[in-house]
Amino acid sequence: MDIRTKAINEKQYITDEDVKIIVTKCGYATDATTIEAYTMHPISDKMIGFGAEYFKLNVRVTTYDAQKYLCFFVKVVSKTNAAKTKMAKQMGAFEKELMFYEVIKRNIDIPGLKPWSALFVTYLQDVMVFKDLSSLQYVMRNRHKKFDEQHVLQALRTLARFHACTIIFEETKTKYLQRPYKVNEQYKDILGKGGFDESNPWFVQCRIGALEAIKAFSKYTLNTKHMEIIENRWNTVFNSALSLADASKEHRNVICHRDLWNNNILFHYKKLDANTTDPDDCVFVDFAEIRYMPPAGDVMQLLHCNLSPGFRKTNLNSFLNFYYNQLKVSLGNYNVDIKETITRDKFITSAKEQNLWGLVTHACLGQTFWLNDDMMTNISRDSEQFETVMLNDKTTFIKDTVQSDSIYKKNAMEVFEEIIENYILN
Repeated sequence: MDIRTKAINEKQYITDEDVKIIVTKCGYATDATTIEAYTMHPISDKMIGFGAEYFKLNVRVTTYDAQKYLCFFVKVVSKTNAAKTKMAKQMGAFEKELMFYEVIKRNIDIPGLKPWSALFVTYLQDVMVFKDLSSLQYVMRNRHKKFDEQHVLQALRTLARFHACTIIFEETKTKYLQRPYKVNEQYKDILGKGGFDESNPWFVQCRIGALEAIKAFSKYTLNTKHMEIIENRWNTVFNSALSLADASKEHRNVICHRDLWNNNILFHYKKLDANTTDPDDCVFVDFAEIRYMPPAGDVMQLLHCNLSPGFRKTNLNSFLNFYYNQLKVSLGNYNVDIKETITRDKFITSAKEQNLWGLVTHACLGQTFWLNDDMMTNISRDSEQFETVMLNDKTTFIKDTVQSDSIYKKNAMEVFEEIIENYILN
């Protein structure tokens, strides 16, 4: 395999040998393929996510006198932001996601089931390579734009397919082993707590920053009695959400995504007419926070992080029933009776319990994804500022941002006060 010309990103994340490996992994024989050129560039001039750096890799190959263009999405451990690298290492995010794709997903993938994630190609040193979803016309929505009904339904369809894989795998293996089998017994070490841990510096800063914002800006600030109750109970309530992410003894558990905010959900659209499109599919990316827990945890997190509060509350029962019916269809297609795994009543009960998980994780994740693009990008690129905001002093940052950005303030206080109203004062 010859590489005749190349143009590569200056950071040199990918070498000639790496490109040969990637192309070979895609099924192109080394003795019949010539790599004519390849380029790699950042996926955006804006910050996409806080855990890594993201690039597009485009490769032009010639095989049997035919020219092809191969497109890849490349996720790498940051080499430009020491604090970002440190946080990713502390959480084990990169290693966890790699093990998900290389070990767990290979086992739970169900032949014939519509895909729910990007196609993983290969792992290189501190680099994960995927088929580029944008080349298949999947796009990332504006993260400040809440989902409407059509987007919610597509996301819930995909979530049901993803969760169904765990149940089908477990039921199949239970029959084979002739004993009850659960994924957690085999992959417990991989399915850890990640960032959502009571002692994790990131989570601690999320909890403290939210309380300090409440003390300074909420509608309860001048009510001494209420503020005393809030301060006394805040840590207990906030931390109690974490136990909801443990494997349940009462409810059926599945491998959950646990990071279902806008940037991790990509949509495909069908064209209705010259000016109108509708979402007809979606897939999830970034599986660094996976855990074995009740599926309602993912459902509630998705609804909290991506819907306006009023729309969520008005349509909650409808969306829960839609998800359950989609899960029923996915399981039924593989001869698994949903009533033997999760009854509708049990699922609805679990969703009510997991509401706190959805609220608290939204309160944590939103502290950064509510930011405007420029501020988010500046924090991501400045190692010292990144470490301060993410791990050391989120309070100052949140308070400064609430004072200067009315949209951020509305989003933040809306979620913080819903926790207070539902779980502290009520």
